[in-house]
Parts: sequence; structure tokens; C-alpha cells
Amino acid sequence: MPSNSTANAATKAAYIVQLVESSGLSADQRAAAELRFRMALEFALGGPEYVLPSLQAYMLAQALNEPSEDDEADEDIDDADGGMQQMITLWEKAESDAIRAALKPLGKQMDEARFEIVPVKT
Repeated sequence: MPSNSTANAATKAAYIVQLVESSGLSADQRAAAELRFRMALEFALGGPEYVLPSLQAYMLAQALNEPSEDDEADEDIDDADGGMQQMITLWEKAESDAIRAALKPLGKQMDEARFEIVPVKT
């Protein structure tokens, strides 16, 4: 029977990683690349429990960072934009490093390959 901490960690990391658009890879190569991506992303973000919240924050920051016609030069907005930009930068660097870690050992040109993070419904 799993301990509460094991069950909590599994609940917090309720997502799967899928490598898509990666023709030419065996099932083992794909699984290994997905594992490398997941491990590198979790390391960069501070653990498995931070992946989904970080992805959600990134997506929200991207949406809110879109310029609108109503934008005014306001100090509060500038402060918020700085925080949003930090979140965007954090996610993009973590994701880029994870992609590099996952695909580099394959030694193949994989321009079309991409990783999807899919929440698991619990």
C-alpha cells in the first residue's frame, strides 16, 4: 500500500508527456525521449508538482501579455507585465532545455517533433 506522500506526489504530477510528430522512432526510443523530457522539465521547474501549475501560469501569462487597444502606460500594469514576462521566460527556457535533453541523444533531425503535456483526470 503506497504511503500518503507517494500518493500525494502521484496526484500532484497528474500528467503524461507524449512525443508527437516523431515518425521513425521505435516505441522504446519514444518512451526514453518522453522520460528524458519529463525529468529535465521537472528538474528545471522544481519538481513534478510544479509542471502543470507552471504550464497553466505560462499559458495565462501569454494570453494576458497580448497587447490590447486598452493598454495604458500604468506602473501597476508594468509590474504585472514584468512578472508575466518572468513566467514566460522561465517556462520557455525549461521547455527548451527539456526538448534538447530529450532529443539530442537520438542524433536525428526531428524538426517536426514536439512534446505535449496532457493532464490526467483523477
